[in-house]
Amino acid sequence: MLTVGFATRCITPALGAFIPGLFEQRRATSVADDLWVRAVVIGTRGCKVALVQADTIALPEPVVAAARQQIQRSADIPEEHCMLAATHTHSGGPIGTLFTSPEDADYQKTVARAMAEAVIEADKRRRPCLLSTAVTSAPGVAFNRRFYMKDGSQVTHPGKMNPNIDRVAGPADPTLTTIGFRCAKTLQPLGAIVNFGCHATHMNGVAFSADYPYWVVKSLQAAYGADFGVVFLNAPSGDVTQVDNLSPRPMEFGPYWCERTGRAVGAAALLGLSTMDFRPRAGLDVAQSFIPVRMRRPTADAIKRARGPGRQAAPGAQDVEALYAAEALAVEQLIGELGGRDEKDEKDGKDRDSVGGLSVEVQLIRIADTLFWSVPGELFQKFALEVRARSYFPKTAGVTLANGYYGYICTPEAFAGGGYEVRLARSSFLAPDTGDRIVATATGLAKHLYDSAKRELRTQKETFTWPSAEDTALDGIKALEERRQGRGFSAS
Repeated sequence: MLTVGFATRCITPALGAFIPGLFEQRRATSVADDLWVRAVVIGTRGCKVALVQADTIALPEPVVAAARQQIQRSADIPEEHCMLAATHTHSGGPIGTLFTSPEDADYQKTVARAMAEAVIEADKRRRPCLLSTAVTSAPGVAFNRRFYMKDGSQVTHPGKMNPNIDRVAGPADPTLTTIGFRCAKTLQPLGAIVNFGCHATHMNGVAFSADYPYWVVKSLQAAYGADFGVVFLNAPSGDVTQVDNLSPRPMEFGPYWCERTGRAVGAAALLGLSTMDFRPRAGLDVAQSFIPVRMRRPTADAIKRARGPGRQAAPGAQDVEALYAAEALAVEQLIGELGGRDEKDEKDGKDRDSVGGLSVEVQLIRIADTLFWSVPGELFQKFALEVRARSYFPKTAGVTLANGYYGYICTPEAFAGGGYEVRLARSSFLAPDTGDRIVATATGLAKHLYDSAKRELRTQKETFTWPSAEDTALDGIKALEERRQGRGFSAS
């Protein structure tokens, strides 16, 4: 029997807390809309999985580990069966140290506890359900922010209508994947999982906000009621935002643009939910791998300059070079904390541009014919499209910033071209081949899950459940059916 349960917890901090996401420090002066943890637990015989949305810019690995441990103890859901993902709102609480915004250890504990509590409650609220999946599209709200310039370089956000733009440097995928759940007895809509890729950078002020995912949830609950559960999973969009640099319209920031994107994504999800055919049975499966990756390290010259005279101890956003100098020192320290090492360094003492010693989690959860796969960083969208193209599953959806945070995961072309995302900092320190390693691992695991699910997927058309005429009839339908069965039926 297939079961599902949803639950939420509010994680809005007190006013005055730091809001990470920009170079400059921001402290919250108001609340535009509350921040939430939203959880869904899906169960079949012998298997349960949990998928969680946290309205945070990221989820550091210790926060994820603490939540997973509590979930396993209290809900008997294995840690590898829990996908915990940040929506990447740039108007959230102090979950981690990013540029000039410090983390708050107490808030990290609050978020970890909230994720665990939401999953535990969702597990207790599970009820028999029907499930189906859909792929729709939300065009015109997400755009790649990187461009090739006429001089051959690549620039992030070169400015609207910049005459030196040659062409866009990457894709912007409008695809939206939705899984819907209905009560097995009454067909009442219970909730949905929604996956779409765009930076949550619309608000960017001094008010707490879940950004456009808030409006995704609000749009679906306007249609199905306040009790309708929604879990929004942001798809890989490290190079995708709401800003259309090829349009002369004003910069797309503020409440209007936040609602615009959320309503468009919500409408696309509603289209999928409104036209789904539901099945009473669906298989669940999980795969996980920790892959070794290398970390870029600052050069000796960069460290020397960062420690040189005139550098501020706590640089501000007005001095970007001083800010990145401080980040170089922070990356060197981070490498030490993460156990960065290279045996060749110890043998010949040479200054290496990267070191090993780090592994990142690639996690896959299959639900019926849909595969969710996740990475703990801001993956460029090209990689997600590559995984989808190689996947045998009818629906393949990437999830960004899940189960940890290791910064941007950029394409080799981006490293060759330049731009904000590739500049060495705690938000970007993985080696250029990381994305390709992730794609290879994800596609290999996807093939393994597909092979074990082939029989189920081949017979999926036979397992759908449709409402009976009595359940859905308008006036006269039942009478018409009786006439067609020979009780006075007439072609006229």
